[in-house]
Amino acid sequence: MSHRAAVYTVRVHRRNKPDDARLLGDIDEQGHQLGSVLAGHMDGFESVSADKYKVVQIVSSELDADELRLMLQHGLSGLAADIVSDTGQLRIRQTATDMQRVRCGVLLRLPRDEVMGWMAVHNNNGRYVKGLLMQALGPKFRHDFPDLILSVSPYVLGSVLREAVDHDRVQKVTLVKLEQPNDRSNAATNKWVRAASGARVELGIEARGRKERVIPDLLRRFLGGDGGAYGEIVAFEGLTFDEAKVQVALENGTIRTFNIERPDIGHAFTEDMHNLDFQADGEPTDASIFAGLREALSTVTT
Repeated sequence: MSHRAAVYTVRVHRRNKPDDARLLGDIDEQGHQLGSVLAGHMDGFESVSADKYKVVQIVSSELDADELRLMLQHGLSGLAADIVSDTGQLRIRQTATDMQRVRCGVLLRLPRDEVMGWMAVHNNNGRYVKGLLMQALGPKFRHDFPDLILSVSPYVLGSVLREAVDHDRVQKVTLVKLEQPNDRSNAATNKWVRAASGARVELGIEARGRKERVIPDLLRRFLGGDGGAYGEIVAFEGLTFDEAKVQVALENGTIRTFNIERPDIGHAFTEDMHNLDFQADGEPTDASIFAGLREALSTVTT
């Protein structure tokens, strides 16, 4: 899964009047700036899922002009497992009550003289913080501004992908299959990877000619709302893959990789975060996470 960015739009409008959008620098016409309001709600922030297995907690919050940077921890429990080293040696036995906590960044860009802002959310190896973040943030906002609605909606990064599709700039499609430990659906990987470690299988599809491009018809159908296109995209020769990555060249020549997610998980597209700097233990630095989130916003805010 690696590190990905999902992008959302942020608006404030009158309750039952979605067309009555407010300036983000004065959401209640009394001078309250959305960035300052949200930063204030981060003090001691915690959000717990209904089943108690997931929790999101604030690590740090920093407001700098129109940019609000949040570093959150996503905790997950409910799983008993052996934690082993890269040599297969048991390091610790994780019980179902133990909680794995990983850091996930959130970057909000909330221009005061605009009615729409942006939020980029770091998905750390499949950990999604947006749901639990809004679960607790929404009621806090309603308590302070009962006549207003904080609207956060997935931004279809597909608009960028659609442009690449329309202009025949799709360079490569990569299908990814993630096999769980001891649960091999494709026994062919047993000769390469130990069953206890699981496997990742990738299939890359690109044209051989240097100037040739991938046929974009399936992607065009998916972007057009065809509900059956996703299943066709992730299917190949009898195998059903878990993910699809699409590499495109933007008009300015920049190469970007978008992940086509399952439509039922709330955001159809994410973007790979590249150029992260990692600490000795493998965790990306906060600075590089926020740099990656800014990169994800660069296409939609410029």
